[in-house]
Amino acid sequence: MKYRYYLSFIPPSKVNKVKINSRVFSKTGKRYIVPKEISIKINKAIWELGLQFEKNKKTFKNPIKVNITFILPNRRRRDLDNIMKTLGDCLVYANIINDDSLIFIQNLEKWIIKGEEGVIIEIEELKDIKIDKGKLYQLKKYKDNLNEF
Repeated sequence: MKYRYYLSFIPPSKVNKVKINSRVFSKTGKRYIVPKEISIKINKAIWELGLQFEKNKKTFKNPIKVNITFILPNRRRRDLDNIMKTLGDCLVYANIINDDSLIFIQNLEKWIIKGEEGVIIEIEELKDIKIDKGKLYQLKKYKDNLNEF
Protein backbone atom coordinates (compact mmCIF):
# COMPACT_ATOMS: atom_id res chain seq x y z
CA MET A 1 0.00 0.00 0.00
CA LYS A 2 1.25 3.48 -0.90
CA TYR A 3 1.08 6.33 1.55
CA ARG A 4 1.10 9.89 0.26
CA TYR A 5 2.32 12.97 2.11
CA TYR A 6 2.52 16.60 1.02
CA LEU A 7 4.51 19.72 1.81
CA SER A 8 3.21 23.15 0.84
CA PHE A 9 6.72 24.44 0.09
CA ILE A 10 10.20 23.28 -0.92
CA PRO A 11 12.28 22.54 2.20
CA PRO A 12 15.71 24.17 2.43
CA SER A 13 18.89 22.44 1.39
CA LYS A 14 20.93 20.58 4.00
CA VAL A 15 23.97 22.73 3.23
CA ASN A 16 22.38 25.92 4.60
CA LYS A 17 24.63 25.89 7.64
CA VAL A 18 27.24 28.34 8.82
CA LYS A 19 30.49 26.96 10.18
CA ILE A 20 31.59 28.58 13.42
CA ASN A 21 35.00 28.61 15.01
CA SER A 22 35.07 27.67 18.66
CA ARG A 23 37.23 25.82 21.12
CA VAL A 24 34.33 23.51 21.90
CA PHE A 25 33.89 20.81 19.27
CA SER A 26 31.19 18.34 18.37
CA LYS A 27 31.93 14.62 17.94
CA THR A 28 33.14 15.27 14.41
CA GLY A 29 35.25 18.23 15.49
CA LYS A 30 33.10 20.70 13.53
CA ARG A 31 30.45 23.05 14.82
CA TYR A 32 27.67 24.53 12.78
CA ILE A 33 24.74 26.80 13.36
CA VAL A 34 21.62 26.76 11.25
CA PRO A 35 20.31 30.24 10.35
CA LYS A 36 16.99 31.05 12.02
CA GLU A 37 14.96 31.30 8.79
CA ILE A 38 16.24 27.88 7.69
CA SER A 39 15.45 26.36 11.09
CA ILE A 40 11.90 27.77 10.91
CA LYS A 41 11.33 26.18 7.48
CA ILE A 42 12.64 22.81 8.65
CA ASN A 43 10.37 22.93 11.71
CA LYS A 44 7.41 23.87 9.49
CA ALA A 45 8.11 20.84 7.26
CA ILE A 46 8.25 18.56 10.31
CA TRP A 47 5.00 20.10 11.59
CA GLU A 48 3.18 19.62 8.25
CA LEU A 49 4.35 16.01 7.98
CA GLY A 50 3.51 15.39 11.64
CA LEU A 51 -0.09 16.50 11.07
CA GLN A 52 -0.40 14.00 8.23
CA PHE A 53 1.22 11.28 10.34
CA GLU A 54 -1.53 11.76 12.94
CA LYS A 55 -4.09 10.68 10.31
CA ASN A 56 -2.20 7.58 9.11
CA LYS A 57 -0.45 6.53 12.35
CA LYS A 58 2.00 4.52 10.22
CA THR A 59 5.71 4.49 11.04
CA PHE A 60 7.77 2.59 8.49
CA LYS A 61 10.27 0.27 10.17
CA ASN A 62 11.18 -1.89 7.17
CA PRO A 63 12.88 -1.04 3.85
CA ILE A 64 10.89 1.40 1.73
CA LYS A 65 10.62 2.86 -1.74
CA VAL A 66 10.17 6.64 -1.89
CA ASN A 67 8.92 8.62 -4.89
CA ILE A 68 9.31 12.36 -4.46
CA THR A 69 7.88 14.94 -6.84
CA PHE A 70 9.09 18.50 -6.45
CA ILE A 71 6.81 21.19 -7.86
CA LEU A 72 9.03 24.21 -8.47
CA PRO A 73 7.71 27.74 -9.16
CA ASN A 74 10.58 28.77 -11.46
CA ARG A 75 13.72 27.54 -13.18
CA ARG A 76 16.09 28.61 -10.41
CA ARG A 77 18.78 25.98 -9.92
CA ARG A 78 18.27 23.80 -6.87
CA ASP A 79 20.27 20.86 -5.60
CA LEU A 80 17.57 18.23 -5.12
CA ASP A 81 20.02 15.77 -3.54
CA ASN A 82 20.72 18.11 -0.65
CA ILE A 83 17.04 19.01 -0.31
CA MET A 84 16.34 15.27 -0.14
CA LYS A 85 18.72 14.96 2.83
CA THR A 86 16.67 17.56 4.70
CA LEU A 87 13.45 15.86 3.65
CA GLY A 88 14.71 12.47 4.90
CA ASP A 89 15.49 13.98 8.30
CA CYS A 90 12.05 15.64 8.41
CA LEU A 91 10.37 12.28 7.71
CA VAL A 92 12.29 10.79 10.64
CA TYR A 93 11.46 13.65 13.03
CA ALA A 94 7.78 13.49 12.00
CA ASN A 95 7.86 9.78 12.94
CA ILE A 96 6.88 8.68 9.43
CA ILE A 97 10.00 6.57 8.96
CA ASN A 98 12.09 5.05 11.71
CA ASP A 99 15.40 5.97 10.06
CA ASP A 100 16.32 7.43 6.69
CA SER A 101 18.63 4.46 6.09
CA LEU A 102 15.43 2.47 5.42
CA ILE A 103 15.13 4.20 2.03
CA PHE A 104 16.30 1.47 -0.36
CA ILE A 105 14.80 2.90 -3.56
CA GLN A 106 14.49 6.62 -4.14
CA ASN A 107 13.07 8.37 -7.20
CA LEU A 108 13.26 12.14 -7.51
CA GLU A 109 11.24 14.05 -10.05
CA LYS A 110 10.84 17.77 -10.63
CA TRP A 111 8.20 19.76 -12.43
CA ILE A 112 8.35 23.48 -13.07
CA ILE A 113 4.89 25.03 -12.82
CA LYS A 114 4.91 28.81 -12.66
CA GLY A 115 3.46 30.09 -9.40
CA GLU A 116 3.11 26.63 -7.83
CA GLU A 117 5.34 25.10 -5.17
CA GLY A 118 5.33 21.99 -3.02
CA VAL A 119 6.41 18.39 -2.58
CA ILE A 120 4.50 15.15 -3.07
CA ILE A 121 5.99 12.19 -1.19
CA GLU A 122 4.85 8.62 -1.90
CA ILE A 123 6.12 5.88 0.38
CA GLU A 124 5.70 2.17 -0.19
CA GLU A 125 7.00 -0.63 2.01
CA LEU A 126 9.17 -3.13 0.16
CA LYS A 127 8.14 -6.73 0.70
CA ASP A 128 10.89 -8.63 -1.10
CA ILE A 129 14.19 -6.95 -1.77
CA LYS A 130 15.96 -8.69 -4.60
CA ILE A 131 18.69 -7.28 -6.78
CA ASP A 132 18.35 -7.79 -10.49
CA LYS A 133 20.88 -10.54 -11.26
CA GLY A 134 21.52 -8.98 -14.68
CA LYS A 135 22.65 -5.73 -13.03
CA LEU A 136 24.93 -7.61 -10.67
CA TYR A 137 26.43 -9.56 -13.58
CA GLN A 138 27.04 -6.32 -15.52
CA LEU A 139 28.76 -4.76 -12.50
CA LYS A 140 31.07 -7.77 -12.10
CA LYS A 141 31.84 -7.71 -15.82
CA TYR A 142 32.66 -3.99 -15.62
CA LYS A 143 34.99 -4.56 -12.65
CA ASP A 144 36.76 -7.38 -14.49
CA ASN A 145 37.27 -5.08 -17.50
CA LEU A 146 38.76 -2.40 -15.24
CA ASN A 147 41.42 -4.82 -14.07
CA GLU A 148 42.54 -5.31 -17.68
CA PHE A 149 43.66 -1.67 -17.98
